[in-house]
Amino acid sequence: MSASWRVHSLCAIKGDMADTFRNAEAEIKIILAGGTAEDACRSLGLEPGNGKHLSIYFWDAPREDGDSIRLPLAEAGAIIRLRTPDRGGKDNKDDKGNKSDITAKLRPCDPAALPPKWRENRGGKGWEFKVEEDWSGSDRVWSASLKVDGNFEAPLAGDGDGTTAWPPPLTPGQRDLLAQAGVTDDGLRDAVALGPVRAVRWKPSRPDLGRPLTAEFWSVGDDGPRFLELSLRAPHADAPSAQELLERTILERGLRPAPRQASKTQTVMTVLARNHLRRPV
Repeated sequence: MSASWRVHSLCAIKGDMADTFRNAEAEIKIILAGGTAEDACRSLGLEPGNGKHLSIYFWDAPREDGDSIRLPLAEAGAIIRLRTPDRGGKDNKDDKGNKSDITAKLRPCDPAALPPKWRENRGGKGWEFKVEEDWSGSDRVWSASLKVDGNFEAPLAGDGDGTTAWPPPLTPGQRDLLAQAGVTDDGLRDAVALGPVRAVRWKPSRPDLGRPLTAEFWSVGDDGPRFLELSLRAPHADAPSAQELLERTILERGLRPAPRQASKTQTVMTVLARNHLRRPV
């Protein structure tokens, strides 16, 4: 799969392509950043003690390119993410809250180029595969992800500036999915774990939206970026009206989404990679 796929080329892949994949949906997202993110948490009643606390790690092989940071795996459309539970928050006290999970994701991906076995949403005990289209503002990006639950340990400690050669504990299926983006074991050899991102996730009751809402607050270190992502899922036919309703609900509370709805994953990975590359040796 070529890394030359960009958002504008994926925008044309809409209803007809979605019909190719059983149960494919749109995930509608709104990103609020900095002080607006914290204001939104207060406005929506999102208390840290009522959320599920997570530490999130990513893998890539970052390098500096002038003033820029290059992330070769992400640039190829391959994301590897580990989520582990943190102490704190009442939702972390049950068995479900104590599970870790690792996800291999292709984003962006060309759905038409996926092999048949990667074209149907499905799942089983401890794993889930899904193909969906991310809606963020006017951007439309297809993704395919395979999430596996397990008792995974955090690879490192610190606040956004650590590193380790600890390899990602991917399953054969996840490695096969990443291979669709041209990422093989050789490409993972130089990958390091980047993190943690501190996250709190809520499932607030919002019957006015007509669909379950997920809210997730991310922060990196004491002085790093902070985001609140609000998201919900809808069938493609209902996605425009669901997006309009979510956006209107936020605006009516006096909150203004970030003007550039950039992926929070890309933003925090760049910060983590810069911290890693510039850490004291």
